[in-house]
Amino acid sequence: ERRHPTSGPARPSPRRESRPCACAVGAGVMPPTQQKGPRRRSRTKANSSVRSPSRLREGGGAQETPRRRCSMSAKGRASKRRRTGSGSSSSSSHGPRSGRSGSPLPKMPQWNDLVLTPAPSRAQNAEHIQKSPGPRVAMVPRAAKQITAALITVTKNNQGEDNTAAYCLAALAGNPDGSARLIRLVPDNGHFWSDDSLPQECRDMHLRARTALPGEPQWPFQPIVVGFEAGTLPDAVTGPHRMDDVVARKLEYVGEVEEPQRLYEQLNRIACDDILAVWPERAWATPKSLIPNSEVPSLAIFNGEIKWVHWREGAAPHVDIVVDGKPVDRLPYAAHRLHDDRGYAMLQWMQEQRSCVLLLGLSRTFFKGGNAPPQCPILLLRIFPCC
Repeated sequence: ERRHPTSGPARPSPRRESRPCACAVGAGVMPPTQQKGPRRRSRTKANSSVRSPSRLREGGGAQETPRRRCSMSAKGRASKRRRTGSGSSSSSSHGPRSGRSGSPLPKMPQWNDLVLTPAPSRAQNAEHIQKSPGPRVAMVPRAAKQITAALITVTKNNQGEDNTAAYCLAALAGNPDGSARLIRLVPDNGHFWSDDSLPQECRDMHLRARTALPGEPQWPFQPIVVGFEAGTLPDAVTGPHRMDDVVARKLEYVGEVEEPQRLYEQLNRIACDDILAVWPERAWATPKSLIPNSEVPSLAIFNGEIKWVHWREGAAPHVDIVVDGKPVDRLPYAAHRLHDDRGYAMLQWMQEQRSCVLLLGLSRTFFKGGNAPPQCPILLLRIFPCC
């Protein structure tokens, strides 16, 4: 062998000996120089020595190389110091861990036991409700309170549907404080009542009494007691009528007034002597009508007298009245359609009595046309004797 003249004999290159770490020696692992077999294994064989997580759970661990065990031990000591410093343990929050490969998340539940079923039909649901034991709660609407009032006058007109007959009802009711109050009963679908909407007992009460004498006038009906449930007045009702209109639902006949004389005495007590105290001058549109938007009552009762009765062929008689010296002429008698003679004989008899109690009311807003302003004409509704 030819060598360089200056070089000496070939020396073998020094080989660094790998010293085992303390953790590997303490664990009883032999240093690489003392291990039998090949000193360095291939990557495939090294990886094959690490078992899968499932095999770790079954076999209880795996043999690792000293370098890998050293790194694992260092990481374990660091994590242990962190757990000790924070005062919490991962095993307390995630359960026991099986080696390095244990998952900190809880196991997923088994979904094989869940079965989706269709919703029950209405028939099955009703059958289940009928068979289910225990009391059931039934929703029952609260019964409305029935109000009673004395119906004292009825007027008839042709302002119903398709110009049919319609009726306007006025009654005497009581206030919560015990005082009497005049009200106008209206249905919940308009201002006037039809023949079908009135109780059966109220349809024939205007007929002439069978016991009447041949020359006796046809008197108005005797007041009766009616019952109803108070409803909500629509916003379309404005002006004076909003103060006295009351929606009467389920109107029914209760009975006759047991003592009519006491009713007449009560009407005399609430009668007013001054017409301007109820309807002041500022509310008048003409000498016999009021302004529609006036804030005054639409029903009023006065102590007065009849001065004259004007007969009109085929129309309502006009009546001249006086209330405490103030005359109001040619007021139409609104209930003339309920008398065979338009009420002329009855009005003349009341004129002869001098003093009487006059029930007056305002008509709905009336438009004459042209340049005339709208107005609410005053109507004579009924006359009661003085007590």
